Amino acid sequence: MLIELDLTISQILEMYPETREVFITNGFPQFADKEFQRELGTVLKLKTALKSKKLNADVFIKLLEEKIYEVRQYSKLSSSVVENGKCLNLLALLPCPLKVPLQGELQLVLNHLRCEKGVDLHYNIDTSANKYIHYEEYIPYFEDPDEIPDIILTTGYEFLHDKFVERFVKTGIFLQATGQQANPRFLSAQLLDPQCHFFILAVNALVMVIEKKRLGSLPVPRTWGDLLDPVFENQVVMRGHGDIFCDALQLYYYKDYGNDGIKGLARAVRYGLHPAQMVKELSSSNNGLPPIYIMPRFFAETLNGRKDIEVIWPADGAIVYPVSLLVKASKAVELKELVDYLTGPQAARIFDEAFFPSAHLQGGRSLPVNASFKWVGWDYIRSCGIERLQEELNDRFLASRSGGTS
Repeated sequence: MLIELDLTISQILEMYPETREVFITNGFPQFADKEFQRELGTVLKLKTALKSKKLNADVFIKLLEEKIYEVRQYSKLSSSVVENGKCLNLLALLPCPLKVPLQGELQLVLNHLRCEKGVDLHYNIDTSANKYIHYEEYIPYFEDPDEIPDIILTTGYEFLHDKFVERFVKTGIFLQATGQQANPRFLSAQLLDPQCHFFILAVNALVMVIEKKRLGSLPVPRTWGDLLDPVFENQVVMRGHGDIFCDALQLYYYKDYGNDGIKGLARAVRYGLHPAQMVKELSSSNNGLPPIYIMPRFFAETLNGRKDIEVIWPADGAIVYPVSLLVKASKAVELKELVDYLTGPQAARIFDEAFFPSAHLQGGRSLPVNASFKWVGWDYIRSCGIERLQEELNDRFLASRSGGTS
């Protein structure tokens, strides 16, 4: 751990100046003023500052460390790959809560391969929301297999876009993920790729979190369809930033309810936030805030046990999207030890501890009893024109929120 609660604000900002942005955008705008930092930051400890704002320490520290890793990794990638012109062997685009714990373990494995096996890999372990490098913007334009990393670990749908699939997946560039075994929940949700192109390692699971006092006399939603009831108008917060809202949630509502589902979701949602900001709002005593928040399970778990907070695992299943792995067939032998690690019990433990239920036979043990998954399905993803549909659904969602008729 890079950040300790007993460090003063000034110590943190002097060691890691890139974290100033995290403080400013998460309740401490005064830290934009360096004079304030000199006067109070030298004595104010992080733990005291967080208590004053009723912020969850674990979540806030993860945000700080994520920012540090993001800047370091960008610098490392620029110097080791771009300047030296070396190809990228491993690209991991992961959500913040999973990236930090997995990165440390992966670096140990990569160091072992370099020192013991003489396999020198160049890698980028990044967040799926990195503002510096947007790989998804370039995916439609890749033409040569040498442009693509040897191993891709991701939670997005970008590598299922039509052009990428036609050029690289269907042409046999990647190893067949045959013989993968999984625990019963993954099998019943049909999460394994029936075409065996992608290894499925884990899922990111979305659940509902309710602030019971704010909910008042409204019924507690127990299924995703419940949120389409007009009584929940403006009562929900979902992941969003600016004019971009969670595509996994939009996709599910459209698949199951059509355009009415998008309109109903838009009616229910008051605004979008990052999950860390949702945790902050749920820790607030402001009764004017919405009562229902849709967030990844990792963030929901930080609120478990809080008074007036109830975490709802919907009866029809947590909405999930997979953490998937692509491996170039030509590198299967050379990188076997790394692939075995990522698909094995050690990585499964990391996924589960970060509350990303693991597909491994030994995984998923921290899940609630009778917890199930809701997944839109491989057939649907492959037949719906996912790249175009994602953009269209977000546009329809925005139009509905502004009173349009799309």
